[in-house]
Amino acid sequence: MPELRISADKVCALIEAARELAGKVPSTTGDSTTTGDDSRLVTLEEYPGYDDRRHQAVEFIAGLNVDEQIDLLALIWLGRGDYDIEEWDDAIAEAEARIAARDPDYMLGDATLPEYLGNGLSAFDMTCD
Repeated sequence: MPELRISADKVCALIEAARELAGKVPSTTGDSTTTGDDSRLVTLEEYPGYDDRRHQAVEFIAGLNVDEQIDLLALIWLGRGDYDIEEWDDAIAEAEARIAARDPDYMLGDATLPEYLGNGLSAFDMTCD
């Protein structure tokens, strides 16, 4: 079994932060992309505390060492199915090559990040429970 260089506690903390951010995605009701009422579309910027929580999550990722950031990016790819656990070394190699081009905001840019990270931890037989 490959070794994870970022602690499960750190991954779980990021999962929790990402869940908070994902829960603040505005409804599309009334924006002409879905059927629904005619209520005004609310933007993310209008949610109190959204920018502060996002900034904290970005700072958390930026505060990780390079190995932890590489593992985190590889864990995201593992969790979304781009790699499986047997291909962990390949995921790490790609993450090492791409980590400089990926900023913390990239890692937070997907509302399914909590699921990806949870699935990635599961591949290592780890959970946040």
